[in-house]
Amino acid sequence: MKTLQTLLLVVSVFTAGLAQAHEFKTGQLHIDHPWSKEVPPMSSVAAAFFSIENHGDQNDVLLRAESPIAGKVELHEHAHENGMMKMRQVADIQVPAHKTQMLQPGGYHVMMFNLKSVPKLGEHFPLTLYFKNAGKVDVEVKVEKADYQMGSGKAMEHHNMNHDEMNHDPMNHDEMPHDHMN
Repeated sequence: MKTLQTLLLVVSVFTAGLAQAHEFKTGQLHIDHPWSKEVPPMSSVAAAFFSIENHGDQNDVLLRAESPIAGKVELHEHAHENGMMKMRQVADIQVPAHKTQMLQPGGYHVMMFNLKSVPKLGEHFPLTLYFKNAGKVDVEVKVEKADYQMGSGKAMEHHNMNHDEMNHDPMNHDEMPHDHMN
């Protein structure tokens, strides 16, 4: 009986550790489920997605990010305007007090350019986030199927943008028509 109790205790501790492995906390901010879409082995770009829950009374701001797998990392947004999909760099991403800011496909996201290595499905890579108030937050990003939709566990029902075909000059994020979508 004691062996069974010990085994159950080990399993419950292990399971609790797995549940928390996708959540990173710093003060009032909780970064949940950092993930990246699986990209082809020769890809030069990748994107990271996650949610930022601000449990504090003070607004915060995601100022920048960096990762050792990329030569350059930028904060980006997608916007639909006049039948066109625009992807552009943003200076920062606001995280209002008592709210959740989603970084997800089709919205805000972290773009990584000039990949030094391309993580494979199921692998993790480090990403460091810099916030105005919370400071530096290190997270581990898990590479998931390209059809994963954050928070649902289901395949996405909209198209994904192919960043390899885009002009990534931060001063010139031109409009991208829908026919450049995957």
